[in-house]
Amino acid sequence: MSAFLHVENLSYAAGKRTILHDISFSAGLEKVTAFLGPNGAGKTTLLKAVTGLYQAPKPTVEKNSISLNGNIINSWAIHKRIAEGLVYLPQHPSIFQQMSVSENLDLVYHYHHTWHKKSKHEFNTQRDDWFEKISLTTPLTQQAGTLSGGQKRKLEVIRSLLMHPKMIMLDEPFAGVDPKSIYELKTIFKNMATQHGMGVIISDHYVDQLLSIADKVYVIIDGKVVTSGSIQDILKSNATKESYLGNQFYQEMSHRYL
Repeated sequence: MSAFLHVENLSYAAGKRTILHDISFSAGLEKVTAFLGPNGAGKTTLLKAVTGLYQAPKPTVEKNSISLNGNIINSWAIHKRIAEGLVYLPQHPSIFQQMSVSENLDLVYHYHHTWHKKSKHEFNTQRDDWFEKISLTTPLTQQAGTLSGGQKRKLEVIRSLLMHPKMIMLDEPFAGVDPKSIYELKTIFKNMATQHGMGVIISDHYVDQLLSIADKVYVIIDGKVVTSGSIQDILKSNATKESYLGNQFYQEMSHRYL
């Protein structure tokens, strides 16, 4: 299956500092694509440039192009990228803390274009279906700010899914989440790809969490892709071992996946 999202030699600078150096990657539907790398490697900057939160440079034939489903989107507004199925979930909680669970989700019904000509009953049915699939049991009337870290993340995921994304990009989705919820979220993300046909991109530095669900992995260090491929390709890479994993962790991961 051809890539739904493709980035070609993307560079990005903030002031005099270049954060991304000629990064290229592809991500397809029905697949989980992982970006691994230490804090400050440029992973969040990359996702924000793709989603339009940061303005990427103008594309040329061979550099800086961001294409979505065959269309170059560098100049597209954020809302147009969302309308085409590209949804971004940031690391830090983006729910409205003072609103109820239901009110947070109803914002999608009122403002997202896919629901403009559909009934609230249909929306509620789909909402409840996702609650069941994602095992979120919190009452709809509960104030969102009182939820646990794992519950908040699940609520954000449900809100994103109600936007009918074709590809969802998750920035450090396991941050501030308890181990039980991490396991549940990993299953959810994998099912989004395998059972619902979405493309899933996850950026994180928790190697052991991502390797267990990723179909393709890109390791980013100092704004550059140092290696990419399958889990086995990543673990066989000397650059990954020396610059990121370290010998002890490399041995542990090798015993598990090689």
